[in-house]
Amino acid sequence: MEWSEGMYGIHGLKQGEVVPTFELFMAHKHPLDREAVLALWADLLKGGGQGALLHRIIDVRGKERRVFSALQAVAEPSGQVDYVRGFMVDVTQSLRIESQHAAEDAIEGAYGHKALIEQAKGIVMALQGVDGPAAFQVLATRSQHANTKLHIVAEELVNAAANGKAAEVLAGY
Repeated sequence: MEWSEGMYGIHGLKQGEVVPTFELFMAHKHPLDREAVLALWADLLKGGGQGALLHRIIDVRGKERRVFSALQAVAEPSGQVDYVRGFMVDVTQSLRIESQHAAEDAIEGAYGHKALIEQAKGIVMALQGVDGPAAFQVLATRSQHANTKLHIVAEELVNAAANGKAAEVLAGY
């Protein structure tokens, strides 16, 4: 095998520290991803072709990295694979940022509408003379029956209250 400087770097190595071999390459694969990597290689070595996968490696410091690998096995007319070339990209940081954004969006979604829902609960409590949990149940039931997100039901009620029509909207629940 021949590795680029970047390939050594992804594995936490420098050129000249080790001789790159398939065994070394596989030794750094995450144990849960080795089978998929071996299956891709086996498929490509049967007669050539291209393949790619997202998997994990463990670098020399024991740090897990998420990488995207793309391979091309070039075969002779007989079908015998002459050589394999490819590249590997460390996407660890990109995936971490994407996951963090998804988590932030989920938290914002969960809490972003809390004030609106609390306003709607207050309207239900005032108009129906019920406590907070019962008011929430009224909103939740409407949400389920209308197949509409809870914050949309709350927004409709708050807007209706602003126009003096909360009782009419609530009567439709």
